[in-house]
Amino acid sequence: MCSSPFSHLASRVLVEPDDEFIILGCDGIWDCLTNEDAVKYVRERIDINPPAEIGKQMLDDILSVDPRVTQGIGGDNMTIMIIDLQPSTRKWRTEPQPTPEAETEGAAEEVAVKE
Repeated sequence: MCSSPFSHLASRVLVEPDDEFIILGCDGIWDCLTNEDAVKYVRERIDINPPAEIGKQMLDDILSVDPRVTQGIGGDNMTIMIIDLQPSTRKWRTEPQPTPEAETEGAAEEVAVKE
């Protein structure tokens, strides 16, 4: 589903081998960011953070503290999906991730040292 009045013009998207990601967002996103700003935001983070985390960070960053002051910008409903087209090349996929047990053990050791 597309909310664009010109959705009938873009029924297919050609993905090239060197394309990195696709950003899908509702109008609330594009009220806050230009296409270029959104691409820059994702590109700066995609190697070290999963797409879902980048989306959460982006929404937190563009959410208005007071939409009355921003005349509604950053206060509209906002939905984003980032699709990584090269996930196997990302550092966050290849570096070992801490397990919940390891994080708990580290916290326990930290508490023991502080006492």
